[in-house]
Amino acid sequence: MVEPETTVARRLAGARRRRFVGRAREVDLFREALTASRPAFAVLYVHGPGGVGKTALLAVLAQEAERRGAGVVRMDGRALEPGPFRVAFAEGGRPVLFIDTYEAIGGLDDWVRETLVPGLPENAVVVIAGRRPPGRGWAADPGWRELLRVVRLGHLSAAEVREYARAEGLPEDAGDRLTTISHGHPLALVLLTDAIRTDGTGPDRVGDLREVPAVVGRLAECFVDGAPGDLHRRALQACALARFTTEPLLRAALGEDAGALFGWLRGLPFMEEGPLGLFPHDLVRDVVAADLRWRDPAAFAVVHYRIRDHLMERVRATAGEEQFRWVLDACFLVRANPLSAEYWEWGRLAGAYTDLAGPGDRAAILATAARYEGAEAAELTARWMDHPQALTAVFRGPESFGFSVVLRLRDLTEADLAADPVVAACWRHVCENGPLEPAEEVVLGRFYMDRDDYQGPGATRNTAMAKQIQRLMSSPLLAYDFICAFTGDPDAVAPLLAHIGYVRLPGAERRIGGTRYTVFVRDWRGRTVRAWLDMVAEHDLGRPPAGPAEPVLPREEFAAEVKRALRDLRRPDALLASPLLGCRVAGPGDPGALRDALRAAVAELREEKPRTALECAFLRGAPTQERAAEILGLPLSTYRRHLARGVARVVELLWDRENEHRMNW
Repeated sequence: MVEPETTVARRLAGARRRRFVGRAREVDLFREALTASRPAFAVLYVHGPGGVGKTALLAVLAQEAERRGAGVVRMDGRALEPGPFRVAFAEGGRPVLFIDTYEAIGGLDDWVRETLVPGLPENAVVVIAGRRPPGRGWAADPGWRELLRVVRLGHLSAAEVREYARAEGLPEDAGDRLTTISHGHPLALVLLTDAIRTDGTGPDRVGDLREVPAVVGRLAECFVDGAPGDLHRRALQACALARFTTEPLLRAALGEDAGALFGWLRGLPFMEEGPLGLFPHDLVRDVVAADLRWRDPAAFAVVHYRIRDHLMERVRATAGEEQFRWVLDACFLVRANPLSAEYWEWGRLAGAYTDLAGPGDRAAILATAARYEGAEAAELTARWMDHPQALTAVFRGPESFGFSVVLRLRDLTEADLAADPVVAACWRHVCENGPLEPAEEVVLGRFYMDRDDYQGPGATRNTAMAKQIQRLMSSPLLAYDFICAFTGDPDAVAPLLAHIGYVRLPGAERRIGGTRYTVFVRDWRGRTVRAWLDMVAEHDLGRPPAGPAEPVLPREEFAAEVKRALRDLRRPDALLASPLLGCRVAGPGDPGALRDALRAAVAELREEKPRTALECAFLRGAPTQERAAEILGLPLSTYRRHLARGVARVVELLWDRENEHRMNW
C-alpha cells in the first residue's frame, strides 16, 4: 500500500507550497485564529483583483488548517447552486470553512452573513475570498464590525518576486526584470515564467508585456471578466490610457453618459481613487492598453485622440500650475510609445515641482554644473543666471534637486554672444534663415542637470520635460526653439528629439572645457501647436509617415483653393464643392471641419493687423473691401496689404499642417 507521504497529491501540494511566496501577514493572522480557543474574529474576508493569488492563499491556509487537525470544507462559488447550501464538517477538530470566488454567489451574501456563519460553532473560522470588498451589510452591523477581518490582497514586493524567481530556478538577475514587467502580480509572474521557458529566452529578452501577447490576453481576461457590456470594457480601456479618469474625460472618450460608467469603474477591485480622479493599478493599465492596441489598433487610436483632445481643451482653458497639471496628464499619453520608457520615469511623473531659483540655490546650482560639466560650464551658468534674458528654474522633490537655464536670444548683445559659442551658433542660424517678425521669439534651453542623476531619467527630468512642453503650448509667437541642454552622446537623445520634431543643427556642435554640446532646433514659423501635436501623436501610436507622399493638391493650387474657401466661409453650400475636402486639413468630405480649420487658422495668426483684416472680411462678412477698410479705420491700400499678408499666412499654416506628417524630421 502506498504511504500517504508519497502520493501524487502530496507531491503536488509540496510543489505548490515551495512556489508560494509572500503573504506572511495573512498566514500569521490565520494561524492566530486557529490556535486561539476563541478566535478574535469569525470571518477572514480576503479580496483583490483576478490573478492576485486569492485561490493560492486559500490553498496554503487550508493546508495549515489540515496540518493542525481542523475539519476543513472548501467551496467555490462557481460550483454552487444559486440558493442556500449545506455545509457538513467532519467529526472532531475546529470547523474551518473556505469559500472561494465569492462574487459568483453575491446574491447569497445576506444569507451567508445572517444565517450560515451565525449557525456555525463558536470556534469556527470562515475564510471568504472574492474580487470585491464586503458589501454594506457587513459594515452596517456592529457585531460584524467586531468579528470580521478584511484583507485587501496586494501584489508581491520586489524581494518576494526575487524569491519566486529563485524557486522557479531562473537566473539570479531575473527577479528585477520580472518585477518591472509584472508589477508583482502573481498570475503575471506565472505566465511570464511560462513564456520565458516556452520560447527559451531569458527574462532580459522580454522588453515589456507587448512582446508576450499570450500573457496579455490571459491577464486581460482577468481584469475585464464580469464587465456588463462592451461600453464598460471601453470605459476601462479609456481609464487605462488616461493618467486620471473623471466623468468629463469618460464623456469625451466615449461620447456617452458617463455617470453610470464612472460608478462601475469606481467599484472595480483594482481601481484607486485620488483627488484628481480614478486610476487603475499599473499592471491593469499596462495589460488593458497593450491588449487593446494589439487587438484593435484603430480603436486604440480613437480613444487616444479623444482623450488628448479633451486634455488639450483643459490646457487651453487654464494657466500656471493648474495648466501644468493638465500638461502632465497629456504627457502621460506618450506611454503609448515604447521609446518614452527610456526618457520618462512614470512612477515619479509629478515627483518634483518647479520654482524660480533664489539666492539660496546659487551654490547648489553652480556646484552641480561644475561637477558634471566642468569649471567653464559653471562660469557660464553663473553668467546667465544673472542675465535679464535668462530664466533659471529649479526642480525640487523630496529627494531630488535639479535646475535649468532657458535664454531668450533676441535682445542679447555682441558681448553675450562672444561669451558663449553655443549661443552664438544658435543666433547665427537664426540670422541665416530669414528675418524675424517684430514680435517673434527665439528660445534656447541652455542647461539642464539633476544633482544626483545628471541628465538621466528621474523626477526632475520629468518635470523639466513637461515644463518644456507647457512652454511650447503657451508660446504662440515662438519662431525658433533650440535645445542643447542634453550633453554627452548626442545620438542617445536624438530619437526623443526627433520624435517631437527637433533636428540636429549642423555646424553648431561646440566643446567647452571637457563638455561637448550639440544643438537641436525646431523652426516653428508658420507651424501650429495643433499640427505639432498631431505629428507627435502619430509617432506615439506607432504610425510614422511611410515617406514623402505627394500632397493631394500642388502648392499653388492649394493656395488658390484656400483663398476661395475663405471667401466662401459663410456659404456652406459653396464649401461642399471645395477640393480641400479631400485634404488632411479638413477630413474627407466634411465641410464643417474645413470651416473650423479655416477659422482656427485665422485665430492662430500672431500678427494682430492681418488677423483683424481677415476677421472683418471673411468671418464678419464685410460686403466690400472698401467697407472693411472703413470699419477698421484704415486706408484702402493699407487694408489690402494687411489682408494679403493674412491670407498668405493662413495658406502657410494650413499647408504646413497638411504636409507636416510627411516631413523628414
